[in-house]
Amino acid sequence: MTENSKKAITFAVFAAGIVLGILGWASVAYSPMTGTIIFNCFMLAAITLRILWRTRKP
Repeated sequence: MTENSKKAITFAVFAAGIVLGILGWASVAYSPMTGTIIFNCFMLAAITLRILWRTRKP
């Protein structure tokens, strides 16, 4: 896998966490606490992918 595709996947995981977090925080879809837990899980996954794939900002 190329470096750009790894960065894109990592950002997509992070962006999904942001979207699901905002959905929980700003709407009645589920509770804000659930939105925070989902956001933290996606954030942890994105950080783990960056560490495992050794992607760095230039």
